[in-house]
Amino acid sequence: MVDKKSRVYVVFVVFILVCAVFVLQLVKLQLIDGEDYAVRSRNSVITKTAVKAPRGDILDRYCSPIVQSETVMVVEIDRSAVRSLNAQIGDLIKIFEKTGDSYYDTFPISKTEPYIFDENFLASTSKVNTFNKYLSSKKISTKLTAADTITELIEYYKLKDLPIEEALKIVAVRYEMEARGASNYYNFASEISIETATVIKENSEDLPGIYINVEPVRTYMEEFFASHIIGHVGIIYAEEYETLKSEGYSYDDYVGKDGIEKYAENYLRGTNGYRYTVRDETGSVVDTIEDIAATPGNDVILTISKDMQKVTEQSLEKIVKMLKDQNGEEAATSATAIFMDINTAEVLSMASYPTYNLETYNQDFNYYTNSGLKPYVNRAISGLFPPGSTFKTITSVAALEEGIITPDEIFLCEGKYTYYETYQPSCYLYSQYGLTHGKITVKEALMKSCNCFFFDVGRQLTIENITKYGKLLGFGEKTGIDLYGESKGILASRENREASGEQWQYGETLMAAIGQSDNTVTPIQLVNAIATIANGGTRYKPHIIKAVRDRDSGELIMETEIEVLEKIDLKSSTVDAIIEGLRLNVVNGGSAYDGFKDFDVVSVGVKTGTAEVSNGLPTALLVGVAPIENPQVAFVVVTENGGLNAAAINAELVKDVLSYYFRTDNSDKATSSGQLIQ
Repeated sequence: MVDKKSRVYVVFVVFILVCAVFVLQLVKLQLIDGEDYAVRSRNSVITKTAVKAPRGDILDRYCSPIVQSETVMVVEIDRSAVRSLNAQIGDLIKIFEKTGDSYYDTFPISKTEPYIFDENFLASTSKVNTFNKYLSSKKISTKLTAADTITELIEYYKLKDLPIEEALKIVAVRYEMEARGASNYYNFASEISIETATVIKENSEDLPGIYINVEPVRTYMEEFFASHIIGHVGIIYAEEYETLKSEGYSYDDYVGKDGIEKYAENYLRGTNGYRYTVRDETGSVVDTIEDIAATPGNDVILTISKDMQKVTEQSLEKIVKMLKDQNGEEAATSATAIFMDINTAEVLSMASYPTYNLETYNQDFNYYTNSGLKPYVNRAISGLFPPGSTFKTITSVAALEEGIITPDEIFLCEGKYTYYETYQPSCYLYSQYGLTHGKITVKEALMKSCNCFFFDVGRQLTIENITKYGKLLGFGEKTGIDLYGESKGILASRENREASGEQWQYGETLMAAIGQSDNTVTPIQLVNAIATIANGGTRYKPHIIKAVRDRDSGELIMETEIEVLEKIDLKSSTVDAIIEGLRLNVVNGGSAYDGFKDFDVVSVGVKTGTAEVSNGLPTALLVGVAPIENPQVAFVVVTENGGLNAAAINAELVKDVLSYYFRTDNSDKATSSGQLIQ
């Protein structure tokens, strides 16, 4: 048995050994490796970086993804950690030029002689104001030429020793940093390649304060698909940040700029997280102190069908080509089409041509802006067109409702309207061929598009009643569709004319009755008006957002409610007369017979229109409903400068889309989530 004295001895020896180990470790840490650890300590940096929240997905009505978010690599500059900002920027630029990757650069002056301001920049008041504010902060005159402005900026940033080409590239980045209101951290580039990331990592010791991080970006399931509906996202700039910072945005966050991305921003945006990390001298993360996860945004479910939208877009491009083949390259400079549920005002598909690729929006912007094509305009809601003879449906409604005519009352068309001695307009048939329409009712007048019939009806109605029913059916005001950029158009009226200091002339009433005079409409107004007539007089607010669902639980947190904007309570005899007039347009002798004579998928009723314009070929319009016995879908096709004899070609698009819609059992469509949004 070990005595007490021996146990004390053993404990003492163990204590000495432990102390020796600690002493040796301290010697190693302080004397042998001390300098190395000191350098590491001095070069270690604790950083707080935002963990960007992915935006919610954008889905079609069957929850099939249209837009999603994916993670990409980005390059960040920590200005507090760089040795020389100009030198680091210059080194990064050389790396990117070598690898071929792009970095953020919206500097408004060209990089090569002759130095000039960008035309798109000069056209934007907000961009000019931002640049002038930037120059003023450096006490540089805003009245200088582009070349003199460059000279002043190069001197301000102390870059005179560099070749002007290199100096100007650095100036551009410095401008970008300040334009975005950057603090210490600046996002130099996004979606960089593996090659660029590798080069930066390999040269990390020479690039202090340059970090590779990851962030979510938008990815699109289809190129050139639903671009005007979806809209693009972009980084926040100084003029926006002043407003958005109070809403919790960071200076380098992305926001929706147009389309659904903008309209549903509050649903789609998530909540950023934060990560506190320790980085070594190479910029590599060696420890994470705290990690607060980001919360993704919610998913937005649209009313459109992805497949039906694709059919609409492809067919729209097809008919543009057909019209150019028929009427020359100057024909069909733009086109648009909308299909809408008559009883809910849900947009089933909406296309605008020409379109653009959201995936390459930034790269293509200057080209498209300077091309004159104007592809960024959503002509379905922003395009303004004379309605032409399609407006005769509205005049017919007004005349029937006001008792000016009855559905079967006969009018004698003599080719020329001779009620006024000094103003005697005529029907197209008479002016071109010397023929008349003879005895016709309102249904036949719609079928044959008889101007004289509507001249007489319009005169009896007066402009006040034409304006009254135009307003009731939604013309001259925005429909309120859940997209930004909608135009309200002009509804011809005595009030509008006198507000401009002119008198309303009696001849203008005749022209207004056939869709001319001051009338300009948007396609969304036209399709909503025809839907309102077909459903008996209830004008709904069009919408393209069906619901919003929680990203994690899948539960719906918002469903768009059907909203009634106007209740006209049309007489059934009025509705029947208009529908019959639309039906007659597709039978033998009707203006759209050639386009629909062999179409047997579903019964259709339409009204064509050809509107003269001041520049170029006439604009061709087609509105209608299907099926004619119990209308469910309303549609409109507008081909700007489509030319004469365009009805049969416009009908090709209608047949393509209706064939898809009525041959497809939409209720049987499966969804990625197993949830069908009806």
